[in-house]
Formats: sequence, C-alpha cells, structure tokens
Amino acid sequence: MAEEEKILGEEKNLEAKRITEEEEKIFDVAPGEEYVDNRSRLRIFFQVFTGKFWRLITVNLMFLLFNIPALAVAFLAAAYLLEIILPASISSVQDPRIIRELFLVLGYPAAFLFLAVPAITVGPAQAGMTYLLRCYSLEIPTFTWSDFKDKMKENLKQGTIVCIINLLLTAFFIFDLYIYSQMNTGSDLIFTVANSLLFMMLIIFIMMNFYIYPMMVTYELNLKALYKNAFLFALAKFLPNLGILVLCIILILGPIILIDLIGNFIVVFLTYLYYIILGFTLPGLIINFYVNPVIDKYLRPDTNE
Repeated sequence: MAEEEKILGEEKNLEAKRITEEEEKIFDVAPGEEYVDNRSRLRIFFQVFTGKFWRLITVNLMFLLFNIPALAVAFLAAAYLLEIILPASISSVQDPRIIRELFLVLGYPAAFLFLAVPAITVGPAQAGMTYLLRCYSLEIPTFTWSDFKDKMKENLKQGTIVCIINLLLTAFFIFDLYIYSQMNTGSDLIFTVANSLLFMMLIIFIMMNFYIYPMMVTYELNLKALYKNAFLFALAKFLPNLGILVLCIILILGPIILIDLIGNFIVVFLTYLYYIILGFTLPGLIINFYVNPVIDKYLRPDTNE
C-alpha cells in the first residue's frame, strides 16, 4: 500500500509535467498531430544540465552541508588511500609540507570519489539529493528544499542503516587493500589473485551503490531487497556500469591530472572549488540518468514514463 501511494505521488508529478509540456508544445505541432519526443538521452542530459545548472549547485551545497560527518570520514580514509596509491613514496617522505600537498592532490580527491558514487555518505541526505537528481533526469518538476527535506524524513531510518552498512563495507575494502599494499609479497601468486578478487569485489560494491539510493527513494523495498536488486543490477549491467564508473573517476580525479601537468596551486584551488559547486551533483546526475530507466524497466515494467 505504501509503495502504491509513493508511486501514485510520482505519477501525479508526471501528469503535471505532461500538462505543462502539452501547453508549451501545442504550437509546435499541427492540429490533431501527436507530439513525439525524439530527443536522445544525451541531448536531454545536456538540456537538463544547462537548465538546472544553478539548482545543481544549490543541491551540491546542501549535500555538503548535511554530509559534514561523511567528509570527516573521507578525510580519515584519505590517509589509507594515499598509502595504497603511493605505498613506497609516501613512507619515504619526511617533509610535512610535501605530505600536505600529497593529501591535497591525491588523498582527499580519491576519498571524495567514495562520496560521489556514493559509498561514504550520510544516508538521509543522500536520499534527498538522489530524489532531486532522479526528478531532474526524468524532467519532473521539483521544489528543491521541500523535496530534499521530505525525502530525508521519509528515508531517515533506512538511509541511516544503509549508510552504516556501506561505511563498514567501505572501511573493510580500504583497510584490506591498505594491508595488501604494505605487504612485501613479491610475485606470490596467491596474494596477487586474492588482491585482484578483493579489488573486483570493491568495483561491484561501488556499482551496487549506483542503484541503492534511487531504488530507496522510488520503491518501498526492505534492506534485503535493496541489496539483492543492487547486486543483480551491478552484475547484469556490468559493462555500462563500468563506463559510468570511469566517467565518475574522470570527473572526480580528472583535475588531478591537470594539477600534475600544470603544477600550479591555483589549479588546486579551482579543483576544490569545483568539488564545492558541482563535484557531487554532476556525477550523481550522470548516474541517475543511466540507472533510473534501468530500474524502472525491471521493477515497474508497465511504466509509461
């Protein structure tokens, strides 16, 4: 019953959107001719991105405000991630200034990737942002603050539990990869295979996070169903998910390449400014543009969105 009410509310939004579109497009077609939306998903994405640009910035700032605890965890994770990225170099560095620069250029951006996918996040806030990004991806009208707040309240309990579970799993993967990076195993085949399997499990876990929160804010599913469906989607759509993950990596870690090439501290400042204004809503919008049609296709196959 709760699921029907949830879907009914969304369908009302869709109906309101349809009426608005009909009013806007009535002069684009001849009398009696049916309007057909033949825009590609890529074109719709850029139209949404440009049309909702300032809203995306607002939502990104709201997300950061409510994710201060997750940012603190990410800063702690940055130390382990830096050791994984540069296991030999970081241990030999003695200059505190160089260590701080390494954290700014490599450690923190690598940790921010886990917030963007999202594996490290404050669950209720992530649910609020995900709902808005889902509506943007489906071109459904929204009220930024009220919808964000309502979805936080609706998913307070489940979002918090998912947040804790994901945080524990992320800590497990990062700590295990850190341990492997510190072990001098040489060419030991067993350790190489174990490390590869662990890394693959991490990739699948990250892909699962693409689907967990969009399903949470759209359907009434228990935790078991959320993780089961997310796991199935991660495996069934592995290659497209991998492409989305690569895009997220480029958007979060791409500026690091510019910093390395240019070697200017101004670029570091601009990179962190980008994280503040669009660093999490832009990857989130890309994720939602892909996963929502996939989720609705299988969980609501009779949808007419």
